[in-house]
Amino acid sequence: MKNNGSKALCLDAEWVGHPKCKTCAVRSSVLFADLPDEALDHLLQPVDNFHFHPRAHLYNQDDVGGHLFTIRSGLVKLEQSMPNGALRVVRLLHAGDVAGLEALLGNNYHHTAVALGEVDACRIATQVIQDLDVHSPQLHAQLMLRWQTSLDEADNFIVQLSTGSATARLARLLLKLSMVANEPFIAPSREDIGAMLGVSTETASRLMAEFKRQGWVREANGQFVSCECGRLAQLATDMD
Repeated sequence: MKNNGSKALCLDAEWVGHPKCKTCAVRSSVLFADLPDEALDHLLQPVDNFHFHPRAHLYNQDDVGGHLFTIRSGLVKLEQSMPNGALRVVRLLHAGDVAGLEALLGNNYHHTAVALGEVDACRIATQVIQDLDVHSPQLHAQLMLRWQTSLDEADNFIVQLSTGSATARLARLLLKLSMVANEPFIAPSREDIGAMLGVSTETASRLMAEFKRQGWVREANGQFVSCECGRLAQLATDMD
């Protein structure tokens, strides 16, 4: 596995080494939200917290899936290699999301998970989940909910970013990023924008330049972006 992450101190100052799931700042939104404290005690040793730098891979498509990853902060893209060699971004993950659920079925990873900006994530061995599932009905229910949410969000992501004009698709993407990050947010590369929208890098660059020229987005230092969300919402309704 290509893994450019490094061990990190968690968001809470008291966290050193392995994370303390009971006091996790995002526990209410992650995989183990419904687990009682006594069940969480078994997680403290097997769970590792990592900090991933921009462009680092959490895992690669077709790698043996031995772990799940819960995203504590930052943004992760799931990209899939197409038969023609092109890469298509099929989903964006943010704090509270879980990556690699397919590993629980013994499958290889279906996508490559790549950090967009700095990412803090916890890595959990699938065996830990399988062991807990036997004794914790809450975990099974939470897993099923996460799985359905993942499917719904993937379907919505594909529909939103593959229908309508390229202008509308870019507007929807920027709105999504703005809502997730509570703007300003770090702009994806033009290559990533093209992969998400199904357009060339050149087209993505041209569209972003036009959005900036019109004042619909503002970019600082070539990285941080804020949006005119009202105008983007109007553009996002174009289905032609």
